[in-house]
Amino acid sequence: MIRWFLDWVIMAFSITLASYFLPMIYFSADAVIDKFKIALLAGLFLGLLHTFIKPIVKILSIPINVLTLGLFNLIINAGMLWVVDYFLKGLQVDGFWGYVISALVISVISIMLTRIIYYEKRKREKE
Repeated sequence: MIRWFLDWVIMAFSITLASYFLPMIYFSADAVIDKFKIALLAGLFLGLLHTFIKPIVKILSIPINVLTLGLFNLIINAGMLWVVDYFLKGLQVDGFWGYVISALVISVISIMLTRIIYYEKRKREKE
């Protein structure tokens, strides 16, 4: 339960951080609290998609993933971000390359934060 909550917060923070660094992903709200709500909803929705839908899509796309040496995973992540953008009206992403670059940045930030946080947790458990 704690891990799921922590992953949700990491995903929301990654989306927020990407929106500050990239001009092609942004929140349509004006108030900071509204942006925070949209980021939490986007993180929740993207996390649920990554948990339940992405494994099925990855299995179905094994042949093209082999041909592209795994680069198709980036397109899968961009597609998941497109689904979140489609259903969540407060999140805006501009164009195909906006989805691809945003998905790449969100993935990198999320992976880095997850490794840092869980490394510290494993380090404390060993002591």
